[in-house]
Amino acid sequence: MAISDPEYLRELGRRVGRLEDRARIRNLIAAYAIAVDDHDIETVVSMFTEDAEFVRSGSVSRGRDAIRSFYIDAMDRYSLTLHQPLSDQIDIHGDSARGLLTGRAELAWAGTLMVAAYRYSDRYVREGDAWLFARRDLRFLYAVPVDSLNDGLCTTERIRWPGTPPRSADFPESLPTWENYRSM
Repeated sequence: MAISDPEYLRELGRRVGRLEDRARIRNLIAAYAIAVDDHDIETVVSMFTEDAEFVRSGSVSRGRDAIRSFYIDAMDRYSLTLHQPLSDQIDIHGDSARGLLTGRAELAWAGTLMVAAYRYSDRYVREGDAWLFARRDLRFLYAVPVDSLNDGLCTTERIRWPGTPPRSADFPESLPTWENYRSM
């Protein structure tokens, strides 16, 4: 196919468009982590659609007002946070996309330094030129105090927020692959 061929140019344009969309979504993810760490509530809320959902520990916050309340409560709990997005898988279909993001966080809560590893299952939508979160579903691999990292990670009860009893992690034990990898 020649570079001047109209079909080649259309396909090239589609490919560049997908790369631009992926870069915009990745920028959204990075800007979100920074805004949460900065306690920039207006920026965080503006990254969600009007009817977005945020899910954490089975609790769903629907719409920007509920999401704002959730984040204000969370920001009140943490005196300092550092979120680090690590990897992402993004699948774009027109004006919508799905993503799976991994990350780590350091969190100062009630005089306890916590470390956490998490995944976000995301849905994104394009509104105008911007990509926004339509849904974020947060799940934890672990959330443990730094001073009990060894004991906290060497068990399935890896969720250990201060003042709460330890509980099972959200994954990987709950994943189908965790049980059936030996039978493949």
